[in-house]
Amino acid sequence: MLLDPDRGLSSLSRQIGAMAEAAGGRIRIVDIGGDILTHGDEPGLCSPFGDALTLAACHLTGVPTTVHIAGPGLDGEIDEQLLLERLAGRRPLLPDREAATAAARALAWHPSEASALWAAAIHGARGTVRTARTVIHLTDTSPGLYPLPLQEAIAHNPVARALVAEDPATLDAAADVSHRLTGIPGLESERTRTPQQASPARGIALLDRDTAMKALHETADGTDHITLRHAARSLGLTWTDIPALRAVLTTDTPLLRLTP
Repeated sequence: MLLDPDRGLSSLSRQIGAMAEAAGGRIRIVDIGGDILTHGDEPGLCSPFGDALTLAACHLTGVPTTVHIAGPGLDGEIDEQLLLERLAGRRPLLPDREAATAAARALAWHPSEASALWAAAIHGARGTVRTARTVIHLTDTSPGLYPLPLQEAIAHNPVARALVAEDPATLDAAADVSHRLTGIPGLESERTRTPQQASPARGIALLDRDTAMKALHETADGTDHITLRHAARSLGLTWTDIPALRAVLTTDTPLLRLTP
């Protein structure tokens, strides 16, 4: 389902409310990484707006809502230990490998690195991972899924609270609220992003596994794993090439393991 936030918070809330009513009358927000619990001043924070807008819109629906934090710290924005402090007293759910495998077809092409990291952690992967932006540590905490009430999540998130109070009538106005409170532009990165050009098909066709793996080891910064998103970028490919790259690398796992 696609959501259109262009007409502001109340419009978005009505869309979510209608979907929730059609689907059973309950909302479950799943945030992989945990930056939805931002206080707005964490040093690694880079994308607080979408999560805050979602929290505020779900609050306005009046529909019973639970927030689930999956894989604390896996998006590289808020440190795992800091998130665990904010989740103190919450007992995590532990998805099994069968649950992660059920999403494997989507993960085979979807560019979300945080999703791949969580799936890999559920499958037992541990150690360091080179992503397109940073290095992430997979720990015994990484597979956890922490449920908490919507109001508790909003209590952590000053942007969500401000959005509820101000009820901005447009997407731009909502983004301005986030920018004012965090100093991070909510939409600028999306609007200024350079469209990726499709890589030539022969680039994949001429790539062999040994050459690719040698190049990827050189870009891995000594980590135990790399994401397929990082691998594609390092080889001059785009995320749309990931399925073909998987075939070249002969892997069907969420991450590419580099160490024995």
